[in-house]
Amino acid sequence: MWVGAITTLVGAALGGAISFLLSQQQAKEARRQRQEDDLREHRRRSADRRFQAYADFLTRARSFRNAVEAYYERPRHRPPLAEIDGLLQSANDASALVFLVVESDATHQGCRAVLRALGKARSAMHSTGSAEPEEPWAELDMMLGRATREFQNSARIELEVAGPTVSWDSPAPSAEEA
Repeated sequence: MWVGAITTLVGAALGGAISFLLSQQQAKEARRQRQEDDLREHRRRSADRRFQAYADFLTRARSFRNAVEAYYERPRHRPPLAEIDGLLQSANDASALVFLVVESDATHQGCRAVLRALGKARSAMHSTGSAEPEEPWAELDMMLGRATREFQNSARIELEVAGPTVSWDSPAPSAEEA
């Protein structure tokens, strides 16, 4: 009788210990899974914030570029310099968020290159009597296009967005390459 009672007691204790260990292991695994989910969600939110900041900056920089193009290409319907300066300020303001959320050096440098190009374009438009050509649009277009594409390509790489990353002045693909 004593043997049966002791065996039952030992069996219950052993079963309880195993059950306790399994529940501890399950709790530990659930915590690890929650941490992984939290980290994945954090990365997704970070990528979303960067994507939005980069897209906003590119949109504003392109608005400035389009206004500069209109300034040079449509002399009879030129936008006022104050309006173009406002577009530059808007792009400059958007760059603040880019610098806050950027995670790669290439994207950081790309944003700086765009800002330098925008500033040079503004200076060219405001310069009077300088040695620059009277209508420097072709040079400004190339400079703005290259800087914008450099930023765009580095942002795509940072955000792991698939697609072509070509330079601004690369030739269009031929029918065989396309």
